[in-house]
Amino acid sequence: MASRTLTPANQITILRLVFVPLFAIFEVSRNYGWALAILLGAALSDVVDGLVARVFHEESPLGIALDPIADKLLLGTAFVVLAFRDALPWWLTILVLSRDVAIIMTALLISLVVGYRPFRPTVLGKISTVCQVATVFVAVSYQVHVPFVRELLVEVCTYVVAAATVASGVHYLLVVQRRYGHHEPSARPADPPGEPPN
Repeated sequence: MASRTLTPANQITILRLVFVPLFAIFEVSRNYGWALAILLGAALSDVVDGLVARVFHEESPLGIALDPIADKLLLGTAFVVLAFRDALPWWLTILVLSRDVAIIMTALLISLVVGYRPFRPTVLGKISTVCQVATVFVAVSYQVHVPFVRELLVEVCTYVVAAATVASGVHYLLVVQRRYGHHEPSARPADPPGEPPN
């Protein structure tokens, strides 16, 4: 069972969790080149673990749960430390983290009220994540003084991420209301024969 759980794909995902504190350490200590290298390694591991899982048919419940957790931890940490270094505005970091917390709390409430339900990302959610990843790369690249990466590009990415985050957050709320908002009345048991309705 252990070998089935700790598949190569899952081990690569766990390695991505190790990248989270390493990125924070390098960023806070102003080793921006190493921070960018960690981001590149994390992005590569994200691609590789998915390919390994599909090619070797090693998709598992642990991997399905662990992969988005690793992504969110890395992105959340990146936004916080980049805001700490004034590479990204704090208001954007708060907006991104607030949306993620709201989604997590909504998923937990749905599980408590109507039982576990898959809470898969929407198209807008995926677009928002891609924009967040791109913005983190652009911000760190600007710190490293990568050619053609200017402050204007960082600002453009900032407002694109803000718009995508708000749009995806509102869309998640609409999806949740449509899928689960009408379930409660139908779950009410029918009144026994001979008794008046309440």
